[in-house]
Amino acid sequence: MKRSSLSSLRKPVTICALSLSGFMLGTTTTNADTHTIQAGESFYSIANQYGMDAYDLAAMNNLTINSLILPGQQLTVSSTVTSTSTTTSQGYEVEVGADGRVTNPYPVGQCTWGVKSLAPWVGDWWGNGGDWSANAAAQGYSTGTTPTVGSVVCWTDGGYGHVAYVTAVDYASNQIQVLEANYKDQQQINNYRGWFNPTANPAAGQVSYIYPY
Repeated sequence: MKRSSLSSLRKPVTICALSLSGFMLGTTTTNADTHTIQAGESFYSIANQYGMDAYDLAAMNNLTINSLILPGQQLTVSSTVTSTSTTTSQGYEVEVGADGRVTNPYPVGQCTWGVKSLAPWVGDWWGNGGDWSANAAAQGYSTGTTPTVGSVVCWTDGGYGHVAYVTAVDYASNQIQVLEANYKDQQQINNYRGWFNPTANPAAGQVSYIYPY
């Protein structure tokens, strides 16, 4: 059985510069040495809140990325967290860096925002999730039907579609694991499904992958 897995979750970087004309800025800075785990949270979603690597977060707490964590449990986190966001003239929230530049132009909490946070190489605006594969191909990115670790999986589903970031592949069983946001309206980045077959649900529409090259 051939498997591949993502060895680390890397921090997003600033790769775009959009005008903030018509945007309203809001910045929140907190000093937090501990984080109390809430229902539905994981190392990935907590690390994302504090700009940390999920594996570093686990190690900081003498745990591994596969350790069981429960609501109410406290984790040690980075001591200073600065979160800055803007509301666009279209009425949705996007992330900006300390220099005022937009770091993720997709609406916060949506599946597209989640993938852009995990894979900064994706386009600055590929539209809704169902449009990503076609728009990426139009920009010269390789697309296909074979999953690979570090690729983006896209479902058309006949509506807005959905995208997720592939973290592991089991080629023998045609199963993958992903990190994603806005899965069943859960607007945090997390591994919600474990191993699953991305083509098993006909309602998901066409399934394709965008590769980072």
